[in-house]
Amino acid sequence: MTNNSIFSFPPDFEVEYKFLTVDEAGRKTGTPFQGYRSNWLYEGDDPIADGIYMIHPEFLDEDGKSFQKNRKVPAKGLARMVVVNPAKRPYHQKKIKVGTRGFFVEGNRKVAMATVTKVLGLHTNKTT
Repeated sequence: MTNNSIFSFPPDFEVEYKFLTVDEAGRKTGTPFQGYRSNWLYEGDDPIADGIYMIHPEFLDEDGKSFQKNRKVPAKGLARMVVVNPAKRPYHQKKIKVGTRGFFVEGNRKVAMATVTKVLGLHTNKTT
């Protein structure tokens, strides 16, 4: 965890993300602000049948530092991700590895594509 993190606990993994445009059925209000709490959907999963997960992003600048809270974030870049429900961490430990693809979702709507670039504390952060 970095000193400027918006979270009070260490990140689990890092992704490269790209928000979908309005033409791609993305967000109509543009990119969100730091502190945004989307959920996560694994590529190939159905949000209704398979469910979505409380895994939240913390967006990073080009130096790998967290943007200030409430700052509008770029349409594409890097984000550290935190598994909010520690009881689900063992499930995600089996699914998350470099190259895993998924989406930031709002409800069951995909708003950004993401690919895991680094596994950070996923296997060492607390599960309870």
